[in-house]
Amino acid sequence: MKELSVPLESIGPCLQGVLPSWLVTCSAEGVPNATIISIVRYVDSERVALTRQFFNKTRANLDENPQAQVIVVDPGSGDQFVLDLRYLHTEGEGAIFDEVEANLAAVASQMGMSDVFRLRGVDIHRVLRCDPFGETAAVQEPVAERDALPFLDEFMRRLALCVDFADAARVGLETLDDLFGFAYSILLTADEGGDRLFAVSTNGYVPSGVGAEVPVGVGLVGVAAERRRVVCVSNLARSRAMNAAVQDSLRRSGAEPSALEIELPGLERVQSAAAVPLLARGELTGVLYLESERQGDFGPGKERLLRIIGAQLAAALAVLEADRAESDAGVSVPAMAPQGEPLVIAYYQADDSVFVDDTYVIKGVPGRILWKLLCEHAADGRTSFSNRELRLDEHLGLPAGNNNLEARLLVLRKRLAALECGILLDRVDRGLLSLTVSAPLTLAEVPTTGPMRAAHQPRAGA
Repeated sequence: MKELSVPLESIGPCLQGVLPSWLVTCSAEGVPNATIISIVRYVDSERVALTRQFFNKTRANLDENPQAQVIVVDPGSGDQFVLDLRYLHTEGEGAIFDEVEANLAAVASQMGMSDVFRLRGVDIHRVLRCDPFGETAAVQEPVAERDALPFLDEFMRRLALCVDFADAARVGLETLDDLFGFAYSILLTADEGGDRLFAVSTNGYVPSGVGAEVPVGVGLVGVAAERRRVVCVSNLARSRAMNAAVQDSLRRSGAEPSALEIELPGLERVQSAAAVPLLARGELTGVLYLESERQGDFGPGKERLLRIIGAQLAAALAVLEADRAESDAGVSVPAMAPQGEPLVIAYYQADDSVFVDDTYVIKGVPGRILWKLLCEHAADGRTSFSNRELRLDEHLGLPAGNNNLEARLLVLRKRLAALECGILLDRVDRGLLSLTVSAPLTLAEVPTTGPMRAAHQPRAGA
């Protein structure tokens, strides 16, 4: 095939699905038909993939006459280019189909329209010609991407120096910002049931949103977890779209209000985003979520880089989570008894949620852990606890094997520190935790949702 007048690599932003495109076909008799399609995706220097979401007339035209034209638009400059195409074949499975289908599913989930956008297939076309469309269209030289290998090497080196799960979670996200310019990121870990993810660490967001939950299958994060594929979207124009979809899903499912009390953070002017599944030993352990205020920041060229980053981060976190060389120490030598007005602690068995003086703190496994620590402190003044005893405590309901205890403790520690509610949990040594309570405790356990629930709703901004 002869070289194209405008190389496809030079119009990369046009081939990321940021803006819809016009596709024109003709019948065997020469009758034209035009339709709008969602995505024209770069495959290689000679081929593009088009989403097959069009009407039967376009399908019939391509069967009769496999020639087509498509107009694509640069989202930054508005420049347009026309591509002369020859239809080759349709793929209903495989790598290209899965990538496009996952992206569409993620966007549809965010919009609450999962049942509307159904990808029937991707049509692979050979590009016969690519020309500027209109007098103002400017052809840019392809931007050479910098060699990522030195940065990946440094990323792995920094992770290898981390001493525990919390350290790796923090260093991992800070290094993504430092080396790759991914300034806004969230690390989420899968829960024991595999149907939800919870945020354990964030970078660039205020408030941090640690403890927020995302159902698997909802939004970019949920779809990436469900499909176990990197999902990159370059046209997220709606502010906080993912968080809105997550909360709407929880409300429709009848979830308890406590499931909505920690919001997943998000940029107000988010334009592009990526969700990277974290896999270890063949199992989903979490998702890395990235946002940007620039369009096209996570195009096809970044997906391979993100897969490598995700694999390395997952491996480092899995090793540190599974490290069981923990102290057995868990002493009950109390310090001076705290004075002042007591902290009123309410624990609800229905969802293991904990409130401190009407402020929602946490629920689920971290809630059960916090309740255990507070009960033992109230009984005998105990302030020191070990990871090992928590792992072995059958009342906490932690599953055998890799139970995400380190991730749960990290969420709990960050929530308590952020709320400034008079309770702190610090890591003082390998496998050792120190509980600090600023006042006496008044504990109340509610077996089911009852009248006390209304008295312990979260304060604004909790």
